[in-house]
Amino acid sequence: MKDSISFKLDIRTAGQLVIALMRLYLGAWMVVSGASYWLHQLGYQPIFPQPFGTLPASNKMLITLVEVGLFNLVKTLEIVGGLFLIGNIFVPLGLLILFPISGMVFYNAVFLNQRYDGIFSLTYMGTLCLYMNVVLLLAYIKHYLPMLALNARSGSLSDIKRLPEIFR
Repeated sequence: MKDSISFKLDIRTAGQLVIALMRLYLGAWMVVSGASYWLHQLGYQPIFPQPFGTLPASNKMLITLVEVGLFNLVKTLEIVGGLFLIGNIFVPLGLLILFPISGMVFYNAVFLNQRYDGIFSLTYMGTLCLYMNVVLLLAYIKHYLPMLALNARSGSLSDIKRLPEIFR
């Protein structure tokens, strides 16, 4: 008698697989990008050289971020948010952390570097990181809906005792 494994791929399973792959890909890209920068900062060989823009406006923005110390924060948040996505922990928070970074990567790539040819490219990470981030935010929308209350009221200090609920 032959043992066999049956696998049925329906639309829901395929969708979940695509979302998981996007989550892992975006997370890995962010971790590599952040780690490469920090390796260089710590005196090690970077995974790839940090691009500082091909056109003057892009270069000016990125150099300014470095000069005022925000680039260190951005690269640290890339690692933290990316690890959340890869580890499948605090994914909604990781996506929120990475969203403004993805937006700036898109803005820098398309508008400041004038890479309009990459707007519809699924292989150009300058745009793909934002597209994946938006799709993933929509996939996890149920976690954001409570924050979108029109007339939200503040809680109380006693709500702090609910913090352990995040680990359930």
